[in-house]
Amino acid sequence: MGGAKKVKKRIILSLASMDDVDFIVDKKTSVSLWPYEDFVSSDKEAVRNNVIEKINSDWYKQYIIRFDDHERTPIGEVHIHWYVKDRESWEIGYCIFPEYQGQGYCVEGAKLALKYAFEDWNAHKVVAMCNEFNIASYKVLERLGMLKEGVFKDEFLWQGKWVNQFFYSILDSEYRKIYL
Repeated sequence: MGGAKKVKKRIILSLASMDDVDFIVDKKTSVSLWPYEDFVSSDKEAVRNNVIEKINSDWYKQYIIRFDDHERTPIGEVHIHWYVKDRESWEIGYCIFPEYQGQGYCVEGAKLALKYAFEDWNAHKVVAMCNEFNIASYKVLERLGMLKEGVFKDEFLWQGKWVNQFFYSILDSEYRKIYL
């Protein structure tokens, strides 16, 4: 058995509710939090409607990453949603606020999301995609045990040039070897 080493839990994931909508909208429309995305909407009303739709769905799980202390300070977000439902595939994405980056919080939050996907929702596979220049993001994916399956060449226009997108995944059998 692989077995990941046990460490003191520093964060929790809180499932987003209607009380969190304004907070999430502010974060999702903040260009500075998403420097490697090809597009970040500034239309807060459209983003708000989209966030509400997702919170009320059964196919999209939005979490706020918070410190596991009495203050429950939000430090980021992680979302996981169906990628291909018929194949039991889910897609994960995340963001840690700049002042908390580089401290392992993103890996911890994403591990919890993987745990939910594989242990609670019976996912067969979890995938993630990231801009080839987003080194921190693909390092998180690799620390989770996800493997790069491919490169989508010239996948999207970013900062005026076509860039590649990396495609990562982890299967339920791989997850179980690493984490259980």
